[in-house]
Amino acid sequence: MKYIFAVVFAFFIMSASAQDGVNRPDIPGDLMVDIGFNVWSSMPGALDAKTWSSKSVGIYYTNRKILSSKLSFNYGVGLGLEKMSLGDSTLASQYNFTNGSNDSLAAVAIIPNSENFEKNKLASTYLDIPFELRFHPLGTEEGEGLFIGAGGIVGLRLNAHTKWNYDNNGETVREKISGKYNLNSFRYGYQIRAGFKGVHVFYKRYLSNVFKDSFQDGSNPVMTTVGINVTGF
Repeated sequence: MKYIFAVVFAFFIMSASAQDGVNRPDIPGDLMVDIGFNVWSSMPGALDAKTWSSKSVGIYYTNRKILSSKLSFNYGVGLGLEKMSLGDSTLASQYNFTNGSNDSLAAVAIIPNSENFEKNKLASTYLDIPFELRFHPLGTEEGEGLFIGAGGIVGLRLNAHTKWNYDNNGETVREKISGKYNLNSFRYGYQIRAGFKGVHVFYKRYLSNVFKDSFQDGSNPVMTTVGINVTGF
């Protein structure tokens, strides 16, 4: 979340400066913010995801190349912050001792619920590059207005952690544990967007599996994200 606040705060400062008449650099492009919900195609073992608690936030700096009065190519770079609510069971990284070191978190295990979880999430952050071709049926001089777009997204995982809140004899215990959790280091997929000017809806489908290796039951989900976008800060 600290990345979100830092980026949004910076753009609010620049916007306020512009309104006050203070000169600032004329940077081409816009801040694009995706807010949505994550769904896994299948749940490994005893995991039980809660969709409404499984949120996604994407913050991207984007630019647009006008191809014609009705076509534009949009591209950007930014951060994708993903959270999956894991219900009553959770994930725990297992240490890999094959190289004589215990600092390589290579595998992951499903831990049945031994606590009364109030919060149980797997969070990961990606450096994402989204791109798409947009069609503007009404056409505008600046390539804005009503549009429908389709393209792709690729991302590199920067970090991951689990976060647990549970009750221990009347006291709330909070644990945050960083690790690899067998998550794929690279992700890729396609996206579809439709809307008007600075507000639209989006659908992202990642073709890469969430985890590097499948679980014992053979499952290895792919992730879908749906939500709403605001652009133009």
